[in-house]
Amino acid sequence: MQRLLIFSLQLSFYTFGSLAFLMCFRSILISNNDAVAFLISFIVSFIIAYFFKPLYLNTDFKKKSLLITVFYAWILFIFISSIPFFLLFNFYDIIKIIFISTSFFTTTGLSPNDIDVFRSNRSLVIWGSLVQLMGGFFSILTYILYFLILYNQQNKFIVFDKKLVIKFFVYFFLLFFLYLIILNATVHDLFISFMLSSAIISTGGVVGANGHLLDYYTSQDAFLYLYSGLILVTMFLLPLFLYFHNFKIFINYYLKIIKRCFFLLVILILVFFFILHNNNLSMADNIFIFFSFLTTTGLLSNNSASFQEISSLFFIFLFLIFLGGIAGSSGGGLKIDRVSLIFLKIKDELIKLTLQHKIQGIEIVKKGSNQKELNSLYSIIALGLFSIIIAILLLTFTGNNIFESFVFSIASLTNTGDGFLIINGTSLKKTSGIYLILNFLMICGRFEIIGYLLIFKKLSQKT
Repeated sequence: MQRLLIFSLQLSFYTFGSLAFLMCFRSILISNNDAVAFLISFIVSFIIAYFFKPLYLNTDFKKKSLLITVFYAWILFIFISSIPFFLLFNFYDIIKIIFISTSFFTTTGLSPNDIDVFRSNRSLVIWGSLVQLMGGFFSILTYILYFLILYNQQNKFIVFDKKLVIKFFVYFFLLFFLYLIILNATVHDLFISFMLSSAIISTGGVVGANGHLLDYYTSQDAFLYLYSGLILVTMFLLPLFLYFHNFKIFINYYLKIIKRCFFLLVILILVFFFILHNNNLSMADNIFIFFSFLTTTGLLSNNSASFQEISSLFFIFLFLIFLGGIAGSSGGGLKIDRVSLIFLKIKDELIKLTLQHKIQGIEIVKKGSNQKELNSLYSIIALGLFSIIIAILLLTFTGNNIFESFVFSIASLTNTGDGFLIINGTSLKKTSGIYLILNFLMICGRFEIIGYLLIFKKLSQKT
């Protein structure tokens, strides 16, 4: 497990450094003066990748080491991705630059109020899309590592080694290029297609100068149907990979998850028809908005009427972004398959209450999960609510009212970003304090540190 972790992190940092080198090469070709910043990112990324092996290979690796190592990796990635953004140091302070970097790499897509300065620099816009692309890849990769060490120790039906990591790496970026080819064939603009592909496959939602808003041309119904299909594929990105790799994995794990989530999927269908019934938008708009918020992508069509139509559905969209797709996707939120455990537990308690005698309860393992996953869900919900309450209290001291503070907290913790702010008619203020608080929430939401901290605490006590 230790060698696999080191290999996965090295692969990620080498890839990130290579992307920085490509940006450096591009800047040299077009005679931009920002080549040095990308060169520094390239060098730092390769140095970190090289030294991961001697630093960790001979250490005593325990289960809690995974949490600590991956947490350090997230911080280092955010630091590396922020280096080119220091070109804007004359306009932004350090706190705001780190905020922009965190927002991209955690695939949240929150933007400061004066983001126009950043969006006017085409090189940094492209870099932002590359950062959120790597953030989406790394978030799925870390989920795989969590799954192996937490949930797959007894059931060894998933054998994840270096070869499979490389296969997933190739699969992810080939899928990205497939998105790019499909979108470019319809949009006929390579730059916009690149932005859209990065925003969709990472669920980051940032599409260049317009942030989470599509432009008028790419907001046509035919395009919205296409985006919806790509977003749906992205939600099942990891299950599709494992399905093609080994059909038994789908039968033994994901098929059970689908059965377990059946009731919740029925609720989601009803929610969609409720949204459809309560606005006058086109079917394409409704489908696109539904999947965009369910996966916490947060993309919105550039139709001013759509914001007025859906602004009254606040709690519906709050429900969708709390769900956040399924586990193993690059979206935020609690994940549908985890929330379905609550319904199983409620059913179990109702049976106990109704029959009035001792019942052993639901055999959760047989339904595609285990008690550790249920405990992690409880931890995520409990500490997530606690974090939101604390964040709201702190944000009110930065000049925001309670509703704005709640919207900012949810948009950060679920990694939905500006999309949730736009439909609620809010935007971030220029005070530095708000960026510090939201930085912490974005990392918590992406890293899922809230639930895993408690799990690793229990595991480390037994180790």
